[in-house]
Amino acid sequence: MSTHYKTVPGTEQNLSLEQDMHPFDQTQTECSPPHPVLVDGMLGRASVGSLGGYSTRICIELDEEHPDLGTYFVTKYFRINTPGTVTWGHEGKSFSIQKIIQGTHS
Repeated sequence: MSTHYKTVPGTEQNLSLEQDMHPFDQTQTECSPPHPVLVDGMLGRASVGSLGGYSTRICIELDEEHPDLGTYFVTKYFRINTPGTVTWGHEGKSFSIQKIIQGTHS
């Protein structure tokens, strides 16, 4: 059984949480669920937001080990200048990210 996904290039806007959590919020709420994504072709979930911290960050959880990111990756040192490409860290490393908008099994 194979899985086919309809995707769009990931951007800071379309990966942002619908409901985020920030330390300055008057009432603390739960963050909305992360978005389904493909990172360098690997299935996972990603979100952009404060995620309970003071600055915007990207958080990625993958179903399998990525050679650079592992299975869980968070950084506030990221940019998405080109949709679908995340540049991160201080060494200019990057990875591709596609937001899954629909998936089918066949």
